[in-house]
Amino acid sequence: DVMAALATAEEVVQPYMQRQPTMDRNSVVMGYAGVYSSFLLHAERASERYGVAAHELLLEAGRRGYVGGQEDMIIPIALEIQAEQAGAA
Repeated sequence: DVMAALATAEEVVQPYMQRQPTMDRNSVVMGYAGVYSSFLLHAERASERYGVAAHELLLEAGRRGYVGGQEDMIIPIALEIQAEQAGAA
C-alpha cells in the first residue's frame, strides 16, 4: 500500500531525521569524493571553526581514502589547509 508507506515515512521516520537531504555543493562533493555522509557534518563544523571550505575538506578526505570512523581526521586536514592558506597570504 503506497499511501500507507508514505504516511509511515512522514509520521514515523521523518521525526527521527536530523537533516533533510539537500543538493548543495558539499553534498555533491561528498559523493564525488567517495566519503560517507557521516563526514559532512564534521566537515561543516570544521569549516566554521577553522575557516576552510567544507568541500575542500571532503575532497581531501576522499583523496586520502578515509572511511567511516575516521571523521575525526577532518580536523588535521583543516589545520593543514589553514596553514597552507596562511602561508600563501
